[in-house]
Amino acid sequence: MMSGVVNFKNCGSVLITGANRGLGLQIVESLASGGFSPGKIIAATRNITSAQKLQELATKYSNVHTVTLGKMNQESIEKCAEEVGQLLGQEGLNCLINNAGINVVADFHSVTAEKMIENFHTNAVAPLMITKAFLPLLKRAASRGGLGTMGIQRAAVINMTSLLGSVELNWGERANNIKWYPYRTSKVSLMWEKPGPHRD
Repeated sequence: MMSGVVNFKNCGSVLITGANRGLGLQIVESLASGGFSPGKIIAATRNITSAQKLQELATKYSNVHTVTLGKMNQESIEKCAEEVGQLLGQEGLNCLINNAGINVVADFHSVTAEKMIENFHTNAVAPLMITKAFLPLLKRAASRGGLGTMGIQRAAVINMTSLLGSVELNWGERANNIKWYPYRTSKVSLMWEKPGPHRD
């Protein structure tokens, strides 16, 4: 994790969804404590009051900011984008990390349409809607970066997927023991959500 984080030293701002626990919390902590921290680290979670470790990081590091983001609610997504826009101003957002997700456990025999839809909405649809809401801020940052290659120094979207979303790595005998049909298929879908280059 730390070797990749070093690349953020020239990144002005980064927003991480699902920052209250697991990998999201680890990303926030690694970025904040690494000595090569982005100017602003925006940690998004559904419920800030219950995210004690995240609150501790925000108290310890002045560049960590917490925001509320309910992935299942379009109004919450738009409100969060507006709040982040006010925080960043004309600088815009350099990097959006769509990390938040859920794992609905179901094998072939127990899977239902409702379980599939729940996992798809959280792991594939919500990241797309979040990216769409934050696109104006990403474009603002990219326009300030001048010409050159795309990346977190200008603007980038990183969708966190999983090896369980790989068709190649879960083929044949290995596929028979997997209990996460909704999770796996939602992560395959997320891998294919690649926003194309946007030019004005």
